[in-house]
Amino acid sequence: MDKIRKYVQKFFKTTKRNIRYMISAGECEEIVSTIQNSDGWDAISAACKTFDYGYAKGYRAALAEMKKEGMTDAGENAL
Repeated sequence: MDKIRKYVQKFFKTTKRNIRYMISAGECEEIVSTIQNSDGWDAISAACKTFDYGYAKGYRAALAEMKKEGMTDAGENAL
């Protein structure tokens, strides 16, 4: 986890957060609740789904940024 924490901290030193694509408090609560109420493999599955969710949110943020800068008008298949 320390490696992930350092990676994220380094990333956000040079990248501005867009609150539209951040995880919400309700989403965090749901993730924590799911993991706390799961056995080992279900907790791992929940963690992996959380990572996939973050990836998808990042993808959408990148598309929005590209569209805003006029880099593409191809929509969701641009990346």
